[in-house]
Amino acid sequence: MIIELFHTLMDFLEKMVKKLMKKTSGRDKCTLAHLKAVIQRSDVNHNVKGRFKSHEDFVLLVGKAFTVQAAMDYFGMNTVDDNPTQHIPPENIGQTHKNKRQAVCDEAMTGFMRNVLQPQNFEEESALRTNILLDIDGHVQRVPVVDENIAVKLLSGNKEVIIQMAADELEKGKTFHVYLPNSRTVYISKAENDDLFHYVMCFLQLYFLIIFFKDAIAEGDIFRVKVALKMMVPHFYAHSSLSKYLVECLDYILKTEILLPPKYGIQVETSAFVNSKGGIGKNRPMDLQKENQVKELKNLIKGLGANKTENAIVNISKAAPIINDIVSNIDLQINFKDFHTSHKKRSNSDDFKTLLQEFQLIKPLQYIPGRKLVSYRNIRPNVHAELLHCRDTYYEAIMVIVNRLRRNIPVQCEESDNESLEDGSDVEYCDDF
Repeated sequence: MIIELFHTLMDFLEKMVKKLMKKTSGRDKCTLAHLKAVIQRSDVNHNVKGRFKSHEDFVLLVGKAFTVQAAMDYFGMNTVDDNPTQHIPPENIGQTHKNKRQAVCDEAMTGFMRNVLQPQNFEEESALRTNILLDIDGHVQRVPVVDENIAVKLLSGNKEVIIQMAADELEKGKTFHVYLPNSRTVYISKAENDDLFHYVMCFLQLYFLIIFFKDAIAEGDIFRVKVALKMMVPHFYAHSSLSKYLVECLDYILKTEILLPPKYGIQVETSAFVNSKGGIGKNRPMDLQKENQVKELKNLIKGLGANKTENAIVNISKAAPIINDIVSNIDLQINFKDFHTSHKKRSNSDDFKTLLQEFQLIKPLQYIPGRKLVSYRNIRPNVHAELLHCRDTYYEAIMVIVNRLRRNIPVQCEESDNESLEDGSDVEYCDDF
């Protein structure tokens, strides 16, 4: 096994928390630190490796709430139980053929995903830079730049008026006053940044990547796992060019797609999963399985007492699988429930409703020019926008790592905290991934 999927996910989540949940951002509305206080998640303490499950549950809950809010905004709904007022499907859609229903669903999903997805590569981000975001009488509209000019279409009564203006004048902050024939004045200027909207977009891109990666692992889909790892590479690089898991991702992709023979490459890819209980969609990362086994083994060794001998440790280690099977069968027969805490666990459904109520007041997924976040001034909405200015340096750094891996030369990496997992006491491992 040359890839640790669980540890890669854990490190990715840790970098996400470091980036988007600063301890000083609690007063910034709709940031992770603020939402953590709103729903009182005191177990989310920025120590991802110590409380992985708590942080993962919190991020997934907030991501789900943001996604539902985005869908409500797209369909013009004030609450989850409201009927859509925008992008409404035909009334007789339930009586049409499957192909027609599929086409209507695809159209709705395409429009929705266009609102929440950001560019996924540098080419898409560069193409987006050829547009300019305008504030037209309080309405934000993205307009393409053609030959350093833009054309804005305005309605004057029943007529359509096209206004041409210079893009560089707008970039300098100039406001155009357009006098229409119906004695109405329209003010056109470049829209100011909306830090909160960009923050939420940045979070959603990371959230979508996490659930995509988790689903690929659960399904044992070796192809989607590689896609997810490729998409994680710029995020690891944006955190540090010496990131350990940046090298791990590149090493895994290089070996399985180029260096190894196809048959052996498939064996390496499938060995990263384990399905001990069977069932579709029940795969887990192999490294998570090993960590749980080490934790159980160390608990048995601790049970030997203070005066344990080396032979006793070897014997208990050999008998560990049989002992665990016997104990698990007894627990199953007597319907034993293992309570890890006596504290009452908060309801995710109640927290979910609380988050939606908070979003209804603030409208984080609507672009409102001028909103500022003190801890996230001018934050970029995606990692490719963040790295676009140093794209050549990024490509060069990736090729240096790939060439060293190809020649089996060690690559310098930053120290990782994952070595502390060896004692099995710093992470709350879960049985269901």
